[in-house]
Amino acid sequence: MRLATLFSLVLLCTPWARALVIAGGNGTQNFTAPTGTGFSSDPGFANVGTIHGLGGVYLGNYGGNYWVLTASHVGLGDLTLGGTTYSAVAGSAVGVQNSDGSGTDLTLFRIASDPGLPTLALQTGAAPATGATVTYVAAGLRETSSGPTAWNVNTGVTPNTWTTTTGSGDYAGYTTQSSGGMRWGNAVVIDAANYNLGYGPTQAFATGFYNAPGDTMAQPGDSGGATFYFSSGQWYLAGIIDAIGVFTNPAQLPNNQPAGTAVFGNDTFAVDLSTYAGFISGVTAVPEPSTYALCAGALGLLVAFQRRRRQPK
Repeated sequence: MRLATLFSLVLLCTPWARALVIAGGNGTQNFTAPTGTGFSSDPGFANVGTIHGLGGVYLGNYGGNYWVLTASHVGLGDLTLGGTTYSAVAGSAVGVQNSDGSGTDLTLFRIASDPGLPTLALQTGAAPATGATVTYVAAGLRETSSGPTAWNVNTGVTPNTWTTTTGSGDYAGYTTQSSGGMRWGNAVVIDAANYNLGYGPTQAFATGFYNAPGDTMAQPGDSGGATFYFSSGQWYLAGIIDAIGVFTNPAQLPNNQPAGTAVFGNDTFAVDLSTYAGFISGVTAVPEPSTYALCAGALGLLVAFQRRRRQPK
């Protein structure tokens, strides 16, 4: 299990590029909902929007209350879906809790009017298993059209320096360009995780980013985006995009992987909604839920985990 209680955990308050980066892509793919059947069908693309430029997911209409789920470090704010902005209901925010009453990096709140979209099914029982494919939906920047980039890393200096190179290098991946939009991409679950980013212990699962066509990684700023899982002929909202794991030498914080990059061997972390589905259902079933104070804190940027350096697979 990937644990976020390690000494290498940091919270970034300086924005990196927001993105879903897709291996083998050129920055032009997957900006509209899938139109196939089964796993290739639309997982709920239109339900994913932005909250002051970050992510949020419209869960649906519960007895005339219109609920949104996002990361706590994104916080309450007006939700924009498909170009229409829906006002957040002041005082409606509820921090999702663990079974012991501690907080998590998940927050529910209501918007004032009905977007007229379907109600999403929440993943229950267990998170997608290791080896399962999930689909991310989030807004942000994208990989450059020039294709993969390679870097050589000088570990003999402090901090280590990354230098782009032609051909092969110590690491490879993508840099991002300066525009984007709502995008989807697939990734494979590699592990479970539990971490505390200052909002309480949060159960999550991780996906890896490798040099396989279509493999997808989030970038800081994609916090609050959706993670969907197709099972038994139906799509489920299985996670909320929350954090990434990047390469670092733990003795040389902050991280020395260049900003705005997605490097093969990095991870994306999504909060495991199967752990919190009961709490979420309990809140959305109540017309006037109690409210919980939210920590205003960080700027709502996706948090980057600093991880021990390992060679990409």
